[in-house]
Amino acid sequence: MEVDPRSGYCSRNGVYYSMMVPGYMPPPNQAIGIAEFLFAPKRGDAVAFVDGRTGRKLTFGELEEAVRVVAAGLWQRIGIRKSDVVCILSSNSVEFQVLFLAIASLGGILTTMNPLNTEADLKKQIKLAGAKCIFTIPEFLAKAQATGLPVALIEGDAPSSEENKPFLHYSDLLLGDLKNVQRVQVSQDDPAAILFSSGTTGESKGVVLTHRNLIAMCGVLSSPRVVRGLNERVLQLIPMFHVFGLMLGVGNLACGSMVVVLPRFDFIEMLSTIQKYKITVFPLVPPILLMMIKQDVVRKYDMTSLLRINCGAAPLLKEQLDQCAIRFPNAKFAQGYGLTESCAIGSVTPADGAEFADHFGSAGMIAPGLEAMVVDTLTNKPVPPTQQGEIWLRGPVIMKEYLGNPKATTETIDKDGWLHTGDLGYLDNDGYLYIVDRLKELIKYKANQVAPAELESILLGHPGVADCAVIPFPDDEAGEIPMAYIVREPGGALTAGEVMKYVAEQVAPYKKIRKVAFIDAIPKSAAGKTERRKLVELSRLRSRL
Repeated sequence: MEVDPRSGYCSRNGVYYSMMVPGYMPPPNQAIGIAEFLFAPKRGDAVAFVDGRTGRKLTFGELEEAVRVVAAGLWQRIGIRKSDVVCILSSNSVEFQVLFLAIASLGGILTTMNPLNTEADLKKQIKLAGAKCIFTIPEFLAKAQATGLPVALIEGDAPSSEENKPFLHYSDLLLGDLKNVQRVQVSQDDPAAILFSSGTTGESKGVVLTHRNLIAMCGVLSSPRVVRGLNERVLQLIPMFHVFGLMLGVGNLACGSMVVVLPRFDFIEMLSTIQKYKITVFPLVPPILLMMIKQDVVRKYDMTSLLRINCGAAPLLKEQLDQCAIRFPNAKFAQGYGLTESCAIGSVTPADGAEFADHFGSAGMIAPGLEAMVVDTLTNKPVPPTQQGEIWLRGPVIMKEYLGNPKATTETIDKDGWLHTGDLGYLDNDGYLYIVDRLKELIKYKANQVAPAELESILLGHPGVADCAVIPFPDDEAGEIPMAYIVREPGGALTAGEVMKYVAEQVAPYKKIRKVAFIDAIPKSAAGKTERRKLVELSRLRSRL
């Protein structure tokens, strides 16, 4: 098989092969789970996690012991058994990661919830996942109790009202008896997590990720060409309920890095944490990076420890990358690409890739252990470098299925194992991936996925709306915001403010309509489908006038 050594492209089968070798991965048939895999290297007194606010540290040895004790508590106090689903509704914490690994070590399955979601959204996802109980913090206690599940508090005190008290506290799990826990054999094919994503269509779906998926993700991040080396200090600010954040925590443990955890975004606290702990690697999303290069207060803090800034979720402009290089001269900038369905892995920037600067706008190279194909959307045939098409991915990080949705699964993963990402892009002659546009029409608001179809359904419920379409509109801070084109009912006087208020009362904050335009008719195809691309072009034209 002839593979071009520069691009990794094979002209015989149209497949792009990764030019990087993954880190260690056990054979697929070996009975091992993600927790056992992470603790196989005995790193003892090396620090694994640090609570960025309190300074409390947990070494790898202490982390392993905490996972074993909490697993015993889950087994004895809650009755968690293999294949049971446990939900976490919480901001970031060291306990969040301990709980996840404890659940996984029992063969249980973690599902996470976005705290911004409405109670209706949470109930729907909880029901689909089949969760047995929910762990939360006092801030989200009311939402957790509204799900009807038994509630356990991760931190803080329970309310004084007897009816609002949770049934358990995290500290109760620390009393578990290690002698009275049955050993559970975990297969790599067993589910480890159910994370929710809109996938390639509008409705939220439960993405089932296996232990093998997570182990393979660790293999990518620990590749000799991806990891910078041991003793890295990583700031964990990305929410752990999101695939990006959850995989970062697990992947950095596999690399032997020290992970400093902050519960939520606070700009000044973030800057002081980087300075205090001399953070070397900072994974973030575009809105945070834009604040770091625009806000003068950043100059008051020592950022010289930063050696690598990893940006995901959305691409950045060249001017922004140039500003980043000026403000953080010691740091290499890297972008990546991935989906919930691929454990947030698709492409990565090599740590040794000095030539990355020559590939502006790239999302890096195909990740170690993965294969890619670029498929012409009209002919359904693979195309060579520099030609655009839909990006397909294949490899051990690709999800098992959409939970309880075989139709959506077969529409997304074909019989040959290719994940059809719904993203339009191409690879260049050096094997660098460029994402051009989304075929799947999702809006990315500050790394949150917003489905136009959901908002359109709500809008059509308004008596003053005859027709509508929702599109992404570029925004410097959010990346994209939901914009609605509205056709008023004849004789109606509906205003933009009324439209935005109507939607805001029914959705999570990140799903709100933030821009409205009125139009005589929504452009439709011969098949009656909304031609959103025409509206996107119209909005761009109007913004330039």
